[in-house]
Amino acid sequence: MSEVHVTSYCECPFSAVMEFAQLSLKERGRMQVSPISTVTENVSHATKLVDDGTDATRRHDALLVAWKPDNTALPDFRGVLTVRPKDRGVWMRLQGNYEPPFGLAGKIFDTLAGNRIASRTMQRLLDRVIEDVEAKWSAARRNGA
Repeated sequence: MSEVHVTSYCECPFSAVMEFAQLSLKERGRMQVSPISTVTENVSHATKLVDDGTDATRRHDALLVAWKPDNTALPDFRGVLTVRPKDRGVWMRLQGNYEPPFGLAGKIFDTLAGNRIASRTMQRLLDRVIEDVEAKWSAARRNGA
């Protein structure tokens, strides 16, 4: 099992970010993931809001994320999106795991390059979710919410 985690800052209040993140992923329906813009893979995905057990200091939500690619050469992914308050926004962290396909050859490839490709794919997904969340927060502010 290989692990990946990425973290980025999002300018949205802690109290609204998970709702907007879940909405962002739900609105995508089937989505495309990719390490670079010219190489994409269609995936079916699901999300579920759960309690975040990784922070003993305060109670808040986490978002489980799972996907299954159309192309069987790519692995399924299971992960969790968590947030931590920072200044006027939050740090968003997407972490999860996948099983490299193709047995030993896949594990060797994963060690040499695959895990970096997976990290880049996760970072691009997280960046798109953050763009959506920040746009939704900006719209909510304009509408007086």
